[in-house]
Amino acid sequence: MRRTRRTIAVHPGPNAGQNGTIGAKASPTGPVGNGGTTAPAGIAAAAQGDAERILTSREARTFLRIGRTKLHELTRRQVIPAYRIGEGKTSSLRYLRSDLLGWLVRQRVCR
Repeated sequence: MRRTRRTIAVHPGPNAGQNGTIGAKASPTGPVGNGGTTAPAGIAAAAQGDAERILTSREARTFLRIGRTKLHELTRRQVIPAYRIGEGKTSSLRYLRSDLLGWLVRQRVCR
């Protein structure tokens, strides 16, 4: 018997812009790229409103715009903090949006 994967639609909040970004338009350089030393206003506003939101692995990948393998690698190396829900084979991982946002801001490349 073949298993089918259920998909869950993730709907952005009322302040969402293009591609699910909050408070700022998406840019080709990614969600952070204003060239300043602090986080852009859109990210700062999003951090305050949704900071403690719990994300599934799929939502975390979408938020960071990375693939499944990269998220798994960063989690396994404990670069990104994750929280295990359940035990054994049925356990799953969850991520705090504030943890992901903090990691993303720390990854900024200075030019």
